[in-house]
Amino acid sequence: MANITYYLGAGASFNSNPILEKQAEMMVNVARFELRKRFLISTTENDDTRHYKFNDEEYESIPIENKKKIIWYIGYFGTKAKEYNTIDTYARKLFLNNEIEKLELLKMSVSIFYDLFENFKKRYDSNNSYSKIDNRYKSLFSLLLNKVDENKIELNNNIKIITWNYDLQLEKTYKLFKENGDNLDYNQINEELKFKSTNNQSSNDIFHLNGYHGFLSNNLPNKEEHNFENTKDPDKFWKHRELIYDALKNEQITFKNHIKYAWEHKTNDVFFENVKKVMNNTDVLVIIGYSFPAFNREIDQLLFANLKTTFKKIVYQDPNGQKLIIENLFRNKLKVKDKIEILNSEKELLQFHVPNDYFIYEEPKFKTRIT
Repeated sequence: MANITYYLGAGASFNSNPILEKQAEMMVNVARFELRKRFLISTTENDDTRHYKFNDEEYESIPIENKKKIIWYIGYFGTKAKEYNTIDTYARKLFLNNEIEKLELLKMSVSIFYDLFENFKKRYDSNNSYSKIDNRYKSLFSLLLNKVDENKIELNNNIKIITWNYDLQLEKTYKLFKENGDNLDYNQINEELKFKSTNNQSSNDIFHLNGYHGFLSNNLPNKEEHNFENTKDPDKFWKHRELIYDALKNEQITFKNHIKYAWEHKTNDVFFENVKKVMNNTDVLVIIGYSFPAFNREIDQLLFANLKTTFKKIVYQDPNGQKLIIENLFRNKLKVKDKIEILNSEKELLQFHVPNDYFIYEEPKFKTRIT
């Protein structure tokens, strides 16, 4: 069987989470909703009650209560994401200007925004535009998961997943297929579907290039890491998070080990060395829902340069997919031109692509001849 690597962009979560400019808009909407719901603050222009604009003028006079601060920051960074087109672009701006404290607040806001949205989606999505789990993940995992024994399932050994997304759609899908999966936290899931950032990621099934939400590192005694597990109770949700802001300011907690942008890594660190090995071992690369933005170009080219010369093909599944986009990642376009397959029709986008190579088991190179 061929070694298949999935390379996922925001479009892979199109049906389950707001992406790109819609993420920015939803961050602002979530902040306004939570301010109304939790603090009875009107957000209409015609009301006498204060109306937050989430802009730089308000930045120096943000609310006193910690919960309100967190909510305000979600709205603020959502507004900045609108201004800079995406949250990643604004994060890059903070990084380049060495605004580390503000970048940490952005990571907190992004992480808690995804916690909120994925736990209480119906509160913010009155039109039911987003499903809890994108059904395409369910169809994919029904094929890629193997039953090891009565109590264990695992991702096929020939499959690796590299994703640019913060969300835990992959991990949520795995929980869906596990017996009593809802009762398992993500630390337990990581024991079987390895996705977390650790010092040794060589055995990971999933690599989050920009990190993932739902976790923070804790410098308090006897607590190194905390997973904000799902809860359906909004009051419990905020009770778990009400001390975050002070602890963040006091440097007792950090999100930077879990939401860590690809360009924050050194290109020769352990994380990238492991991702490079995955690429080098890839026979078929399936790219889904990724637009190859300019600010990720250096990382994309670095990783694609590690594809072995004998790789079989690259399948690019995206509504705007074009061969030239892939060709431009390589110095010698002619060597890859005939190895690129584009899937961009409406019918071809209904499910995540599974290459035929996945179903073909190669015959052993040497056969024993019976005489």
